[in-house]
Amino acid sequence: MNVRRLFSIAAVCGAVLSCADTTAPNRTNLYEWRLVVQTDTLSFHWPTSSLPVRIWVEDSLDMPTHIRDGITAWRSAFLYGEYDAIVVSDSSAADVLVRVASAPPLSPASAGRLLTMFPGCQGATDIDTAATRFQLQLPVRMYLTPKYDPALVDLTECFRITATHELGHSLGLFRHTSDTLDIMYVLPKAQVLSARDINTAQVLSHWPANMTPTR
Repeated sequence: MNVRRLFSIAAVCGAVLSCADTTAPNRTNLYEWRLVVQTDTLSFHWPTSSLPVRIWVEDSLDMPTHIRDGITAWRSAFLYGEYDAIVVSDSSAADVLVRVASAPPLSPASAGRLLTMFPGCQGATDIDTAATRFQLQLPVRMYLTPKYDPALVDLTECFRITATHELGHSLGLFRHTSDTLDIMYVLPKAQVLSARDINTAQVLSHWPANMTPTR
């Protein structure tokens, strides 16, 4: 399905979306968020039973604060509490792991790695599949890496924006946009979520997900 047809469906598919939720939002100013792997088009959002999503964050370079700020930004984007997350201290029970380190070699079984570049730092989120493409292997792994010595360069803004961007991937925005105003642009510069980020997040939360989280 191409992007034009997806937008058309999002505009007029009240019958499709309302099957899952009669109050599902109807948005037209959005972008393609689904991940295409070979012949599979993968869509995901956290089921209600998984909320709040449990996120463990390596306590380095004030990363827990940046992740909490990102959670607040994304939580406020949803109309009916479709997304929520908390930072937890036990990594073994986490749904998402955030490390301040370079991403290791990608597993051959992974559906893909989403890379983000910023002038002072970079991010990566791995979308790992299990027995089939339609299972999202938990925990989701995120990596945030400084390009320069944090003792010499202030990377606060870089980490804040990149952390918010990577959280967007972890909640189901599996693609980058071509608009520099979106937080999900591959080279993010936006200070806040754009209207397109918010619209897309709201629609994906009601779109029929064909991926389920599994351990």
